[in-house]
Parts: sequence; C-alpha cells; structure tokens
Amino acid sequence: MFSRKQPRHTVAALLVAALLTAAAAGLTAPAIAETFPDTTGLPAELQQAVDYVTARGWMNGGDDGNFHPNDPILRLEYCCALTRLFGVDGEQTDPGIHFTDLPDSDPGYRYANLSVKHGYIQPYPDGSFQPYGQHSAAAALSGLVAGLELDGAAEDAQGLYPFAPAYSGVSIAANDLHLKYRDTRVLPTGFYPRVELAYSLQRADQMEEWRLDYVEETFNWLRCQTPLMGVQRDRAIASAFSKMGYPYVWGGESDAEGGYDCSGLVYYVLGSCLGHPMMRCADDQAADGRYAALSRPELLAGDPIFFYDSSGDGSVGHAGIYVGRGLFIHSTGSNAGVSVDYLDDGGYWGSHFACGKRVIGEGEPASFDTYVLLMNPDGTPATARLTYQLKDGRQIAQEVGLEPYTRETVRVDDTLVNQEFSCVVDATQGRVIAERSMYFRYLDTYPGGHSSPGVTGPSTDWYLAEGCTAYGFDTYVLLQNPSDQASEATLTFMNESGNTVAVQCTVGPFSRDTVCVDSVSGMEQSEFSTRVTSSRPLVVERSMYFDYLGIKEGHSSAGLTELSNEWYFAEGYTGGGFDTYVLLANPTDYLTHVTMTLFGDGGAPADIEFGIAPHARRTIAVDDIRGWSDRAFSIRLRATQPVAAERAMYFDYEGIEGGHGASGAPAPRNQWYLAEGYTAGAFDTYVLLSNPGDEEADVSVRFMLNGGSFVDETYNVPPRSRFTIPVDAVDGLSAEEVGTLVSSDRPVVVERSTYFSYLGRSGGTCSSGVGDAADRWYFAEGYTGR
Repeated sequence: MFSRKQPRHTVAALLVAALLTAAAAGLTAPAIAETFPDTTGLPAELQQAVDYVTARGWMNGGDDGNFHPNDPILRLEYCCALTRLFGVDGEQTDPGIHFTDLPDSDPGYRYANLSVKHGYIQPYPDGSFQPYGQHSAAAALSGLVAGLELDGAAEDAQGLYPFAPAYSGVSIAANDLHLKYRDTRVLPTGFYPRVELAYSLQRADQMEEWRLDYVEETFNWLRCQTPLMGVQRDRAIASAFSKMGYPYVWGGESDAEGGYDCSGLVYYVLGSCLGHPMMRCADDQAADGRYAALSRPELLAGDPIFFYDSSGDGSVGHAGIYVGRGLFIHSTGSNAGVSVDYLDDGGYWGSHFACGKRVIGEGEPASFDTYVLLMNPDGTPATARLTYQLKDGRQIAQEVGLEPYTRETVRVDDTLVNQEFSCVVDATQGRVIAERSMYFRYLDTYPGGHSSPGVTGPSTDWYLAEGCTAYGFDTYVLLQNPSDQASEATLTFMNESGNTVAVQCTVGPFSRDTVCVDSVSGMEQSEFSTRVTSSRPLVVERSMYFDYLGIKEGHSSAGLTELSNEWYFAEGYTGGGFDTYVLLANPTDYLTHVTMTLFGDGGAPADIEFGIAPHARRTIAVDDIRGWSDRAFSIRLRATQPVAAERAMYFDYEGIEGGHGASGAPAPRNQWYLAEGYTAGAFDTYVLLSNPGDEEADVSVRFMLNGGSFVDETYNVPPRSRFTIPVDAVDGLSAEEVGTLVSSDRPVVVERSTYFSYLGRSGGTCSSGVGDAADRWYFAEGYTGR
C-alpha cells in the first residue's frame, strides 16, 4: 500500500518536471490556458487565476490533466513561478550559491539559485534546498513581497511588536496588498495550496500602484516603532499580534473557528485573554457604557477602536485594536484576515473613525522625555537640522526653523519611541545654540531630570571628573561615534587612591553606546573620575542616577576635551538643605596642588588648599569648610598641574528634592549663551553670574522667548562675587520658554539652574553657559524609553 503522501509527492514532482520541460523548450509566446477537470467547481476568481498563470507558463497542470488545486505548492515549482513572474529567469545564476541536494546540473537548479539570489526563498541551514518540500503560506507570501520590493516595509512592520511571530511583517504587507484570496482558510504556518498561489501570482502581476505606495509609505521605521506599554497593554498587543495573518472568518472569535472577524478579534483579545467583560458585536462594543469613549488623541496601545459603516446613518460596522502612531490591527474580509492598517486623516479609516474605548485602565508608562532646546541669538532667521543616531547606526533627520531672537523646543519623544540615541545639531542657516534636557523616572523609582549643553566637536580624548557607583549611585558613560567608521574606545577609571581600572569597547559608525560602570569588574562601590581615549573621535557624556541620603534623582554632564590649570563655577550653595561638592580629576603622572577660591554674595573670598595624587579623583565637600556651611557662592580653582573639574549639588528646594551637576568653565568670558530656561507651571529658573575679577561688571541680559520677542535687563555684579537672577521674577517672564544671552563689559562666568515638577517628576537641572554659537553641536546622551 502507498501512503496518501506518496502519490501527492509523485504528482507534484511531475508538475515541476512539466514546468522545467516547458522552460527547456523555450516559452517564446504565451501558452493557452488549459481547462482542468478538478478546477470546475472552484469560485470564478480562482478559476480565472489558474487560467491566468497557466497561460503565462508560470504554473502547469499534471500529466493526468488536472491542476491539483488543493495540493501544497512545492519549493521548486514555487521558484519556477516566481522567477518567471518577476522576469529574472533569464539571468545568470550566482556562482556562490549551491545546494547539497540539488546539483548544478539539475534543470531546477537555476530556478532555486535565482530565487535565493533575489530573496524569494531561503535554503535550509544544513545547505540543502529540499526542492520537493512543501511551502508554507507565510514563506510563499514572503517571496512575493520581496519580489515586489517591499521587503523593507515588511521588516519595518515587524518592528511594531518584535515579539510577534516572525512572519508578522510579511503578513501585514501581503494582506494590505490583497495578495491573499479573501476567503482563504489557510493559517500562516499552513501549507499554501497551489490554487491560492495562482491567485497570489495574478494579484502580484496586476498590482495597483497605489497599493504598493500605501504599504511602502505606511510601514516605515518611524511609524513602526514599538509603542511604550505597561504590562496589561503589552498583553493585549501580544495577543492580537499572535493572530497576525489568520483568515477572516465571519463569527470567528477563537482558533476553533479557524479565524476571526473584526469584533471577534477584539472580543478574543480583551475578553478571552485579558478577562474584561465584552460585548460580541462591533456596534454593541462601541456603545458599551461600561467603558469611557475616547477621541483619536487619547488612544493608547491596546484600546479598541470602532468605525462607522458606509450607510451614513451613524451605525458602527467595524472594530480593531489601536497599536500606536495611527496604526491599528484588525480582521477584515477585504484584507483576507488579520492585518494592520493606518488611521490616516484623508483616507477611508480616518474618515470613518467613530471612537475608541478605554477598556484597559492602565495608563501609558512614564518614559524618559528628551528635549533639544534651540536658540537663535541673531536678528535673522535660522534653520537647524537634528540628526538622531541610534544604536544600530540608523540616522533620523529632522528640520527646525527658528525666527530671529527666538527659542524653540524640540520634543524628541514625538519622533523616537523607546530609543537610545545620540544627536547632532547642524545650523544649516544662521547661528544656533543647542542644549538638551531630559525628564525621567529611572527604574520607576528615581524621578527627576538633567540637562547639558552640547559640545562643538568630537575628540579622541575626554575627561569626566564625577562618577560614583557607591551609596546607591548608578553611573553610565555615553559614547557617540558621529563618523562612518567604527571607533575603539578605552575607558580608564581613576579612584581616590590613584588606582585605575580600564575597559575597552567598540562604537559602531553613526551610533551610540552605553557603558554601565556599575557592571564593570572592580568598579563596584567606587568614587571615580574617567578618561576616555579612542581610535577615532567620539563624543562623551556621563549620566548618574542616585539615592543621596534619601534624595532620589539624577544628573548629567558633557565630558571635557582639555584639561586646564584653572576652572570656574558660577553656581554653589550650602544653605537651606543644599549640599555642594567639587570633583576634580588628575590624570597626570604628578601630584598637583589646588587652590579653591570661594566667592560669596558679599565679595569676601576664601582660599582652601589641597592636593590630588596622580591618576586620582578628589572630592571636596564645601559644606564641611568652616564658614561656608550656609552660603551662596561661586568657585575658582587653580592647580599646579592641568586637571578636570565638575561641581555636583544635592538639595531640598522648597520641597523639591534632587541633584544637578555641571562642568567648569576654563576661563571667564564677556559673552555667554543659555539655550534652556523655563518659568511656567512649577518651574523656577535662575541665571547665576560670577565675577572673579577686581572690578565691577556691568552685565546686559537678553531673555529670548518662543516666537521672537525678547526682554532686556541690566545688572551690576560686584568684584569677586556671585550674583543670582531669579528669571521668574523678571517682568514678562513669569510663564515663558526662555533662552538667554549674557553680555558683560568684564569677563564673567554664567550658569543656569532650574527647579521643577514635571508631570509628577520633580528635581533640578543645571548647565554651564556656552561661549559662542557653532555650526554643529553634539549630544552623546538621549533616551525615550522607560
């Protein structure tokens, strides 16, 4: 007796042989469509598809005169069909592609070779091709999507939910292209019937240009970023995406029916999987008073959404589940099953949108919110191009226009979702000042924010004076490689005893890398400074998140590219719950002696002397210095050997607890810029001025607002003193986004401190001013994830 599989295999092999014989004879003219006895009972559109493909020689019947429509398509006959459909069957084979079970002399080899060459099919890991193996629906559709040059869109669509089945992106593209027979009952992993392949071949050959454009334009990387979700919403999206590519079956609400209808998919996800009480039909689900109605801007991943039918009487006729950025998953007959579409404003889905429903009570999780602050200090328009560089080397560009004397805020989270990145800001017209601010809830425990001015160029040598992994502190070193070649980096950590630990890493082209110092062997429970050297120029920052005596927040600082014998800080305070520390790094081979001068508001300075060992870090707690435990002050450092210096502060500011840090300035200047500043809501901003000279400084300050208006003020800063400007108290600045230009007749030092409560996250930020505008700014740090 023969098994049932053996005759099918034999017939299929004969079908492949017939195709190869036709190919050897040369198909110089279209063949005549055959009439097959076993296709007469098929739906008309399937019969037409069989006629279409056999007339073109893409598929053949068997020697028995039948087409065998329900037999699985075999891998080699699939290759014959696709290479002919896409017109590559006459190409030269790739000499580097061979198979262990299909010799080069076999007539079918060239079709297998060309299909692998063009990405229509893949060989098996063991090197075999298995020409008579049965091909799955997902694999068959994958080759068609590749042949239509939409494999990039399918790859991007896969990124919507990376934990979905590996064929999800292909299923989305194929369903939206209507490549599948609408009444199919084949699961993605099921074997693809020959007649349904015939239908798919005809559809691919007659594909409407607008469908190709729709898929290519809809499923791009930016739109297909994985949304930020809590546990329950993630479960909803995971449940929905697990059914990607399943057939549309009217009345289907579980796998038992072999597929899903629109409201059945919603019922399955929210009712069967998540346990929420759900009505069964779309109109009842939309009208369910137990759940609040939502407008489009209120939608979150996992919310059910509903659409009016075409009757015009306000009846709801369709349902889906929102994913994010206008995309939603649904099951529809026109797409032959479960797929993803776009809720665009001008198209069908946008114009028929009725409402969403808040079935899942869970809100969107708090993320890191990253802002790039831009200031145009001149009286002519300016333009900036922001280029975000991601971990995988991908680059995303964004253009921003700036009116004269204006400050603009770019919310990066509106472009990048759940991404680690670095940023390059190019002034493509005019002059631009750039700064970055971030607000976070680190580990869902440490709320706060930090900020840093940009640096104007990469370097092969960087210094970070501050760093700590003890006492509940976590430290990260961020490395940005803005070049087109990889860079080898060495990070050398220096502790207070002069001992060092070094680690190496490779930073890919146009990418960002993160070194978690807490995870470096030998760096547990350490206070340290860092030197970064690299084979190609990099940009370096440091971010820290801490629990300082019960105060939980974070701060960040850009690295320094040069050491200096002098450093200046405008900010410093030890009163009212503020603690101030000065951090110094001595990476040289020599002991260095340092004189720290503190300038108080009253102009009475004090000098403090200390030393730093070679290759060591030194911490000075200003609160412990006699006479300076309750003072506002600025700082000057003078060292016998070049050093790096930062200042860190921890505080309770009117009930707002946190910390901030900043790098020093190597010298006073007559002009300074601060791109960041905000006074609305629960934000208080201060501009700090230090005059270390022996003569009074006459200072002019221009506060530039969003929209191009500005406010000018003048101040007198006594010699050898520190001066504070509460920006909120300046007339006209009580609720503004503010960029600041400070001009002085005597060299001064400028910083900005801000204390805030941002969406339930409170803390403080501080940044040193920058001395001039630049054509390009770099930021190593940036994050929009949790």
